[in-house]
Amino acid sequence: MGGQLLSSKIVVVEEEPQVRGIPSLPTSVAGAVGITERGPIGQAVLVNSFEEFQDRFGGFTPDSDLALAAMGFFENGGSQLWVVRTVHYGDVAVPGSATAVRGFGFLTTPGAPTPALAVSALPEPFRLADGDRIVLSVDGGPDEEAIFNGSAAQVAAGGPGPFALADGQTLALRFDGGPEQLVVFAAADFADIAAATSAELAAAINAQIAGGKALVQAGVLALASDTEGTASRVEVTGGSANAALGFPAGAAIGGGNVADLAAVTAAEVKALVEAAVPAVSVDAGPGGVLELRTIATGAAVTLQVQPATAAAFGFDNDVHAGSDSGAANALRVEGKDPGAYADHVQAEVRLATSGEPSEFDLAVIEDGVYRETFPNLSMDPDAPRYVERVVNDERLGSRLVRVIDQLLPGAPVPDVQVAQLAGGNDGLAGLNDTDFVGNDAGKTGIRALDLVQDLTLLLVPGRATAAVHNAMVAYCEVERDGSVFAILDPPANQGATGIVNYVLNVAALGELTEFAAIYWPRVKVLNPARSVFGPADKIVVAPSGILAGVYSRTDSARPGGVYDPPAGIDKGRMLGVLGFETDEVLEEAKRDLVYPKRINPLTTGPGLPRYIDGSRTLKGGGNFPYIAERRGVIFIEQSLKQGLQFARHKNNTEGLRAQVRRTITAFLLTQMNNGAFRSREPSKAFFVDVSDTLNTPSVIFAGKLIARIGLATNKPAEFIVLRISQDTRALEAELAAAGA
Repeated sequence: MGGQLLSSKIVVVEEEPQVRGIPSLPTSVAGAVGITERGPIGQAVLVNSFEEFQDRFGGFTPDSDLALAAMGFFENGGSQLWVVRTVHYGDVAVPGSATAVRGFGFLTTPGAPTPALAVSALPEPFRLADGDRIVLSVDGGPDEEAIFNGSAAQVAAGGPGPFALADGQTLALRFDGGPEQLVVFAAADFADIAAATSAELAAAINAQIAGGKALVQAGVLALASDTEGTASRVEVTGGSANAALGFPAGAAIGGGNVADLAAVTAAEVKALVEAAVPAVSVDAGPGGVLELRTIATGAAVTLQVQPATAAAFGFDNDVHAGSDSGAANALRVEGKDPGAYADHVQAEVRLATSGEPSEFDLAVIEDGVYRETFPNLSMDPDAPRYVERVVNDERLGSRLVRVIDQLLPGAPVPDVQVAQLAGGNDGLAGLNDTDFVGNDAGKTGIRALDLVQDLTLLLVPGRATAAVHNAMVAYCEVERDGSVFAILDPPANQGATGIVNYVLNVAALGELTEFAAIYWPRVKVLNPARSVFGPADKIVVAPSGILAGVYSRTDSARPGGVYDPPAGIDKGRMLGVLGFETDEVLEEAKRDLVYPKRINPLTTGPGLPRYIDGSRTLKGGGNFPYIAERRGVIFIEQSLKQGLQFARHKNNTEGLRAQVRRTITAFLLTQMNNGAFRSREPSKAFFVDVSDTLNTPSVIFAGKLIARIGLATNKPAEFIVLRISQDTRALEAELAAAGA
């Protein structure tokens, strides 16, 4: 306000605050990647209860640990879970290459023109060879063809040999993203292991591997996958012998236009044929057979599959014609999401509740139970209750199906009927670690969580492999810049020595990161679905969902709960856990084997609940080696990062730096009172330095403002030491009185 005041008054001037408030960010927003019964593929969807999970992703399936993990997460106190459904992809960089297929069926109407139709006699997947094709003639016109190609991934050694190896040396390799395989070379397999030939090496390797083969080409040893197609991969991952053999680093990838020539899916056939022959549409019919239809309809339309078509499809070579008046497909009803769940769904057309002949009711039936009803639908695109608009509405429409109007002339209403959906496929054939890890460009697998800004916990329930665990660590520490913490499941059927070997040797997780923790063993819970998991009262599950729920419960128990270790008989109690996969964890001697290797046991004792008996991250040599310590620092860092946004692009003056210092100090004082630090005295709990020593003229001219913050974080009491001795105080007093 400038100028002279003209009369007596009270003037209010609002000043910018000298201390900015820093919002406390959420600490237990979990992201989980895995297999579900249904739901969108490769998209992160937030659910806030297990009921929401079931509504969007379906129930329990024998293939998935994710539904069980979600149940454990919410049962133990979790509240926010981002779910990513994955399937097998032809190429994880291409989301559209997901191999899951929607089940479908048609609602028909009589007296309408129909297309020409050719149906294969054999179901998917189709076993093809490179160069196999489908050749079609539409309306007697020239042949049009879709050609299927695929080549195996292959990697060659550094030269023709011979190779100077030693007895017991190893070669670690992986085919098609599967588990790592270890080849051990023994002197007995060679005439002279110090001068091993390519042929001898190929024989030794082939005797020990699956999913691929070793061969010799022009004298050079090579490794090739058994898979031909874009899903084919060969990678030499290590081993002491590779220094001599010279296989290159990185994965070799196969080529072609399908994932696996030996298991071509209907979805792949559809994509290739429809691109090559635009006049034809392709669908997977009941049982996985192919249905080829002409786009045009009527008696003059013909379709012929030519003899040059690969026999693996099972097509006849007859000329198939459409008709001028037949049972035409009026409405395609298909699963809202890809998956075999839709094969248990029926669509029923009933007379309209309104009584109008131009309308109809549609009911959706699942496993014989009426799930949804949509009354008074119309086939007229301009009508308020047009069938596509109502059933496909994202908020109020069907959770089980979607519909596609076939746009018949005159928009006829479907007859009263029941159509069974069929041809659905969960897309799990060929599933490998890559499908869980995903790809940045495709935003598949773990990378689908990139768009979840407040993510703090990561789990991939049940996919306990070295590749997935290392990818989780890299995602948390590198891609998310240390803002996310990973909870790693143990592999199945591991005793104490087995889990130690896995962590130290197989997955090389020892001392790897502060941004992840691994637990052992898997746990037993009450069987929630005997129709799915069999008659046993208890089943063994991966614990990561339960553990993430414990983290969340601890975080929300009090202000500053993130600073409390989620471990021990109080904070670490696991609800719903009835036992453990191995009783070895009940033995102190076995726990003594794993805990020094920074593997956190899950255990119990007489009169005690089943609880988390460890609070260590994978890395003991870093700044913040304990779980609560590391997660607490993540919370502080991310809160400060968000809360100091006000300072960006302001002039870097002493006043701004003082405001930054006061703002940070005020926030840390609050965290100190919430139990974040070892002391309740600010001078001992933390320091904040925004001094001229750090912010020199050269730093300021570079456009930077530097603040240095030191935190005296808490350390958990891992070991309670009780020193017990004889009470000799009375004797000592007596001796003292006697002058002794």
